Amino acid sequence: MVPPPVACSQCTFSICIVTFRRPDLLKKCLDSLPSQLEKFDPCQYQVIVSDDCPARSSYEVVSGSGFATWVQGPNRGVAANRNNAANAANGDWIIYLDDDEVVGKIWLETIHDAIQSGKYDVIEGRVEPTDFPDSILWYAPVISAGGAYCTANLGIRRNLFLSMGGFNEKLFLSHEDIEMGNRIRKACLRSIYLDEAVVYHPARKLALSQVWRRMISLQITSFTMKNPDFAEISVRHIISLSDFTLKYWYRVLRLELAARQPKHWRRPLQAFLLLPLTIPIGFLKTLMLLFKGTAKN
Repeated sequence: MVPPPVACSQCTFSICIVTFRRPDLLKKCLDSLPSQLEKFDPCQYQVIVSDDCPARSSYEVVSGSGFATWVQGPNRGVAANRNNAANAANGDWIIYLDDDEVVGKIWLETIHDAIQSGKYDVIEGRVEPTDFPDSILWYAPVISAGGAYCTANLGIRRNLFLSMGGFNEKLFLSHEDIEMGNRIRKACLRSIYLDEAVVYHPARKLALSQVWRRMISLQITSFTMKNPDFAEISVRHIISLSDFTLKYWYRVLRLELAARQPKHWRRPLQAFLLLPLTIPIGFLKTLMLLFKGTAKN
């Protein structure tokens, strides 16, 4: 049995989980941790759950776990909620998990060994999807190599994370980990990918309208992250946007094929058919945003 949270001035690692109105899935996530936490002294770790639901929908689940600490989220999007969890942590390391994941049998032991080596600043682990039908209407992250810096399974030294300003809270819905990954690479932080540190992420079903909006939103966000300071619009900038759009089209198709599960072919085909519709809309919406930004300047 895992003992209740212990008040320590500083611990080795803080497992940070952000949640929003998914208490049943969160309970499964928390239930997967005790067998690993019991190998450590209570002063070595924290488990923090930052709940972005104003109705405190996860409070009973967290308090009922006996070992996790509940904190109220800021209700300003997932990036702000991740930062909120990090600010509540006091571990030397922050380890991010999603609230709908179940950790593998040696997940924490593998990460802890890498932490104890003192060789790394950032630790990435494998994210394995489960119950993932062959359809674009289902979503789950798939991480099988380093360099993605996906917050579904990511550890980082807390002092470095805070010195970098945390996640960009302007990225309200997604891509906050990709933007952070860009800064990690620019800072030349020492990273390692650990395939044995696996978490299992169930796929979730999306409506076609959600898929449509998500594809367009990710395209716009990808361009604005790559080009954050457009002060003017010129033919050169329009050409740059056109070049980005074509490359983005190719990259999304390539990623869909790379993430394809064995014997799955419908999802890449559906993406191939849908992208010719969403890509031009994303291009026009991005162009409109650029013109609006120029007008404000």
